[in-house]
Amino acid sequence: MSTLAKDGNSKAIQVLRPSTTSTVNLSASAASASAIGDARVARIVANDDCFYSVTGTASTVSVYLPANTIEYVHVYKGNVISFITAGNTGIAYVSEMV
Repeated sequence: MSTLAKDGNSKAIQVLRPSTTSTVNLSASAASASAIGDARVARIVANDDCFYSVTGTASTVSVYLPANTIEYVHVYKGNVISFITAGNTGIAYVSEMV
């Protein structure tokens, strides 16, 4: 069992450590990151506006992610995060947080 880090008042700080990171090239066709391993949280960020989906193929009605915005999403083992650009090409990063 792991122990949470504590702040100056001896209160638990809920933190996560980055693990595996996948890189996805954004384009007008949906592209996916590697399947999630044992992580329960994924950190996603993209250098251009895009849409993403955790439960299927991304489309332009999926969740919108503005450029350079960090988002943390709940995931299950085997989930595949899919991306599609909102206009320009770019790169999205998916980091498993453990």
